[in-house]
Amino acid sequence: MKKFCAAIVTIVIMTTTFATVLASSYVGNANSLKFHYADCSSANKMNPANRVSFNTRDEAINAGYVPCKRCKP
Repeated sequence: MKKFCAAIVTIVIMTTTFATVLASSYVGNANSLKFHYADCSSANKMNPANRVSFNTRDEAINAGYVPCKRCKP
């Protein structure tokens, strides 16, 4: 039973960590200079040639990008 509980705790931690990574990923559009959460519908429609990745919100802002008005990153 202890191994089962440990496995469940490990899965919960891994899932939470994965969700945090996804939530903290930002995608910028080099054409419009707007940045989005990675799962924003506007980011999903973006031309792959215009995609720029950012790890943090501050990184995107310091690069001259403005937040998307739809997903409000």
